[in-house]
Amino acid sequence: MLRLTALIGSATKAYMAEDRRGDILTAAVLFALALALDALGLIRTSWSGLPDVPSWWFVVPAAVGCTAIVWRRAYPLAVLGVTAVAFGADVALGGSVGLLVILWEALYGVHLYGGRRSRRVTAVGVGVVSLAGMIVVGEITGEARYAILAGLQALALLVTPMWWGANVRQGRELTEAAHARGRLERERSMALLHLAEAARHDAVRAERTAVARDLHDVVASHLSAITITSGAALAGPAESERDRAALRSARAESLASLQEMQAMIRVLSAETGPVGSTQGGQADLLAAPRVAQLAPVLEQVRLAGVELTLTDPDDVLTGGTVLPAAVDHAVYRVVRESLTNVLKHGGSRAELRIAAGERLEIEVYDDGVRLGAAPDPVDVGGGTGLGLLSMRERVESLGGTFWAGAGAGAGAGAGAGAGAESEVGPVPGVAGWHVRAALPLPDHADVVLVPVPGAGSGPEPGLERDPEPGPPERVSSDGRTPGLSA
Repeated sequence: MLRLTALIGSATKAYMAEDRRGDILTAAVLFALALALDALGLIRTSWSGLPDVPSWWFVVPAAVGCTAIVWRRAYPLAVLGVTAVAFGADVALGGSVGLLVILWEALYGVHLYGGRRSRRVTAVGVGVVSLAGMIVVGEITGEARYAILAGLQALALLVTPMWWGANVRQGRELTEAAHARGRLERERSMALLHLAEAARHDAVRAERTAVARDLHDVVASHLSAITITSGAALAGPAESERDRAALRSARAESLASLQEMQAMIRVLSAETGPVGSTQGGQADLLAAPRVAQLAPVLEQVRLAGVELTLTDPDDVLTGGTVLPAAVDHAVYRVVRESLTNVLKHGGSRAELRIAAGERLEIEVYDDGVRLGAAPDPVDVGGGTGLGLLSMRERVESLGGTFWAGAGAGAGAGAGAGAGAESEVGPVPGVAGWHVRAALPLPDHADVVLVPVPGAGSGPEPGLERDPEPGPPERVSSDGRTPGLSA
């Protein structure tokens, strides 16, 4: 019993197979069915047929029609033509039910596997044959009702397999479309997942970069100042007043670094509150270092042995000019980072110039280290370039302009604006460094404050305006322009 069930299952699978095996099995089943119907006497159904014609002659048209069925998938219209010829021969012999079934299969195959043109030709041919049958029956019988009845029978016999094949074809097309749509939806979902994953990685990278720059702003300058001050004190002979001043400076820098680290931790852990509340970036910005806190930084530079010249005609450093909170914090960061770079890489003289006109202009430059001079005994290590990048982002996020590069030595260009052109690259014999920044002031510019994300710890809305073009910045692996001595 199990073998019989397995055999039936295999035969059914082969019959339903969408390849030549299914077509061969279909043709064999149709031929066996035609033989069985002929054996039952279902022949000469149209008329008595030709005289003295043996019954086995009906097998010939059936064999021709079934042989053609094998190629119904590749050539459906040609198979229908061969089957129609075989059907005509069968009708000439008297007609049989078996060949009618074979003709149905051929019509079904055209509307299942054939193209639009083949289906159209078949429909027109069936209509013409049905009309011709009506006319012939009407002429023979002389009765219109017999003619109409014959036409209806022809349509019922010929149109039914065509309609069935068209329905099966439409169902298959809908199924394929549903599968294709499902596949596209899966591909779209995978693409969205990949995009979301890429966006997440980009956000993580951006956050890591922002944290690295903030850590540089908060810690690197303070530690560099401590290292330089202590190194300068240790490099010379013992001197009580100088050594105590160095200790006081190192302690002040350590406390400032600790306070800024605590403020940064609050920024990273605080929840964003409603607009106008004390939570979030505004409160942290108000607690950030300001220009008024640059006095210890200037003292630190002078204590390290740098001859610092200060030009501040508008009393910006002493509070004579009130600055917006974001600009105030940006000025502190730019000046501090520039002076830290002077301590790390500059010479024995430097100048700081701050002027508040239509824009707040900042210039810091040093005389550099002359080529061939002895290296600084205080080793603070190479730079990473984050300081210059952080300064540029802070200034440009507020709508200002920034430029850093090799200058022409101390005093050169002291009267030049922050956006003025300057030579890019090292000057022969001089390795001075020049930093220029210009920040817009709301009292002198019709601009709108807009928030700029990622501009340091707790940025306040900046000034949106097109930055003025400046010479490109050339930064080496240590964060300075080539030609500077470490």
